[in-house]
Amino acid sequence: MTEDINTTMRNMRLKSEKVYEEARKIIPSGTVSRARILPPFPFYTARGEGSHIFDIDGNDYVDCGIGFGSHLLGHANPLVIEAAQTALADGTMYGTPHVREVELAELLVRAIPCADKVTFCNSGSEATLNAIRICRAATGKMGIAKFEGGYHGWYDSVLGSIGGVTGSAEDPGFLSHSIGVPSENLAHSYVLPYNHEAAFEKIYRLKDKLAVVMVEAIQGAGGAIPAEREWLHELRRVCTDAGVLLLIDEIITGFRLAHGGAQEYYDVKADIATYSKAVGAGLPLGIIAGTNEVMRVLGSTGDPARDQREKAYYGGTFNGSVPVMAVGIAVVSYLEQHPEIYDKLNDSGETIRQNLREIVAEAHYPVSIVGDSSLFMARFVPNEVKSARDLVKENKAAAGQLYPHLAKYGLFIPQGHFALVSAAHTDADIELITEAYRQAFHDMREADLI
Repeated sequence: MTEDINTTMRNMRLKSEKVYEEARKIIPSGTVSRARILPPFPFYTARGEGSHIFDIDGNDYVDCGIGFGSHLLGHANPLVIEAAQTALADGTMYGTPHVREVELAELLVRAIPCADKVTFCNSGSEATLNAIRICRAATGKMGIAKFEGGYHGWYDSVLGSIGGVTGSAEDPGFLSHSIGVPSENLAHSYVLPYNHEAAFEKIYRLKDKLAVVMVEAIQGAGGAIPAEREWLHELRRVCTDAGVLLLIDEIITGFRLAHGGAQEYYDVKADIATYSKAVGAGLPLGIIAGTNEVMRVLGSTGDPARDQREKAYYGGTFNGSVPVMAVGIAVVSYLEQHPEIYDKLNDSGETIRQNLREIVAEAHYPVSIVGDSSLFMARFVPNEVKSARDLVKENKAAAGQLYPHLAKYGLFIPQGHFALVSAAHTDADIELITEAYRQAFHDMREADLI
């Protein structure tokens, strides 16, 4: 069946195969990200519209990658396109402040529970990287702790313990996710067990070293694994008691779970939080939001020498890009005015998860369906999934083959990635999603994969 599915994919993507052959000559692996490789080779998208994308061979897919979560309102949403086009007529960047920065900041402060002040950069990774510096400057401590299975960006000090595990379940170690990372860059990095009470004891033990604990309320790259609400509340209490800042990474969950993101959805307040995808709607944006106590270390005193002593450096040529700010204003304003969108998103996600669980139960597939809100994912283990440790024995062959099998039936999810729905997904899309999984699981069983 592996050969059959690869043959099917090739026959569906004859034009994409030719482009991919040329791309591999000049781009490593032919793509700008590992996450864009779909076996046996990626297809090339011609356009996106609402909940669908169309490749250069003319194939139509219901898209549950949805720009890795960026297109909360769907592809090419008219509101987003109009905002970007209008702003572009004024220029792309000035190298000076502009009013749209202030307008977006006001909307964000109104929406984000922890936000007394906000600032902008150009990606989620930039946001969390700069947030760490801010936390270190605010506390005078250098240690950072992330949770096993958590992903916070591509920079050295957090790029580890995402898929693989090391150490014990109660006291995990840092397992680097890439070669080329000097060990000294990990000297202040610690790993905590997710959804596990042992995390609290480790935070207390390291409290004199830790500036910040970073957490995703729903782990993305780790596999759409939600935090348990009571555990997350206790994490907040422990961090406060230990004198350690709590950073909630809302790159995925921000403005997706609720207008106030995971902080509103799970009723927990961060000291500092980071945002990106939904607000930028596919344009390069990062946001750092925090309390006055944390954000006081930014800005300038007016004295360069004093700034070096008292203020954390912050800058970037493309920070506050004109069209990006305009799109952010349009998206956040729309979401503020249409809170009903969150019931639709969350109901759609729950409907899909329930449909998939019924398919799994009926056929006794060794599969667990995980997720919360509008995120969902099939994991090839028969047990409940609460952390990366529960996936150590996952059927990797089946996990890898699911995505091309889904594509065969008109559903696109990036290889190995969790899935999401947008406000543009319809009841008919949900039916297609359900049937694509039903057919994919059936075919995979026929091939002895599950």
